[in-house]
Amino acid sequence: MLYALARVFLRFATRVYFRRLEIVGAEEVPARGPVILAANHPQSITDALVLGLATRRVVHYVAHSGLFANPVQRWLLGHAGVIPIHRPKDVGDAASRNEASFRACRELLERGGCIGIFPEGTSREERRVQDFKTGTVRIALLAEEKNDFALGVRIVPVGLSFQSAARFRSRVLATFGTPILVRDCRQEFERDREATVRRLTAELQQRVRHQVVDVKQQQLEDFIRDVEHVYKCELLDREGLRIPGRSRYEKAENLSREIARATEYFYEVRPELIWSVQETLREYRRKLDRVNLPDRIVKDEAASFRGQAIRWALLLAVGLPVAMWGLTWNVVPYRLTGELSSLVTRDRTKIHGTQIVVGALVFGLAYGAWAWFAWEHRNQWGSAGVAAFLVSLPPSGLFARRYLIAMGRRRQHLRWAYLQSTRQLMVQKLLKLRQEIISVMDEALEEYMRRSASTDSDPVSSQERGD
Repeated sequence: MLYALARVFLRFATRVYFRRLEIVGAEEVPARGPVILAANHPQSITDALVLGLATRRVVHYVAHSGLFANPVQRWLLGHAGVIPIHRPKDVGDAASRNEASFRACRELLERGGCIGIFPEGTSREERRVQDFKTGTVRIALLAEEKNDFALGVRIVPVGLSFQSAARFRSRVLATFGTPILVRDCRQEFERDREATVRRLTAELQQRVRHQVVDVKQQQLEDFIRDVEHVYKCELLDREGLRIPGRSRYEKAENLSREIARATEYFYEVRPELIWSVQETLREYRRKLDRVNLPDRIVKDEAASFRGQAIRWALLLAVGLPVAMWGLTWNVVPYRLTGELSSLVTRDRTKIHGTQIVVGALVFGLAYGAWAWFAWEHRNQWGSAGVAAFLVSLPPSGLFARRYLIAMGRRRQHLRWAYLQSTRQLMVQKLLKLRQEIISVMDEALEEYMRRSASTDSDPVSSQERGD
């Protein structure tokens, strides 16, 4: 009952907080039978929320015992079906205590249940899948061994990708990969138990890595982000280039994965290319900082100052009244949520979860106050007026936020159009530098695609090689 109620509330909260939760490969999760969902762990408790909402199965999570220290939290987690796992760094007799936890997992799988595990153990900010602990595979193998390998346990690799580590109304992508059928490893397990556990853990880790952006060489992280900022939108908008994915965000994530893999490839075979492009990207970024504009604005070369000014004026006239209404009633709780969340935690792997909880409390109190205010004026407004007022609060607040973002971008377009009219030489140099970067990256893309085609792993394909 507690799980069902929490699911309803969290589904509503996450739909408000995140712009969209996109799910790929949900059919890989069997509707019935024992299954373990093994996911990467970029956003702490938020990962559990997303994973639970991305599948229709009731997910029983395995979590470290430190979360059970608080009596109230322990009661909530226990009634939500969370199973504690004891880490050696937390308790001295972790192995003996975990016997009961492993038994609980086995019994759950024997009942055909679904377990959610984050084999990395802890969340970290960098875009890299940490080394997996072996517990996930051990739970599955021991459950199968106890039942003569007749259970049919599947381990489904899951990749969780967040568009932003902290931004409200960003997107999330949950990608389910091909499951590992554990009983297929029976003979191998009977020959060498530990070797099988290690091999299967490594295979599971590799399958999860394939679902997310995985930067193995951390010294390349800044370079990869610079490449993404300049080249990803270029490819997304390029005609003739087929990129896997249904939505633009899914395609963007697929591109980010390949950019990371391509960078790792060139780092191994042609490191001089990496350093050369890195210097050019740094120079380009310095020039962008000087004019205070992002690359996405410079990418749209053709922009007349008059046309941008007209669009600015239309946007200002049409949307301003609604935006002002939304700001009036939502700006205080919005700002307060951000301030309180930053006081609660500065850990970027916990910001989403903190903002969801704090936002629910702050906006709940604020809307309660506005409801009381409206009720006090029911005689003047009437029932319909009170209802209209209350219903208008959330959508007008969301509109106001999007409106301000759109106005900011329109202002950038206006500035770029002004620079094109007044500082043509500087603009030409900036565009020329950008084109040099694109040309080098196009050549690298062609080489990487030929290499990928030779290994039958072509991530993107083009019918027009002359792009």
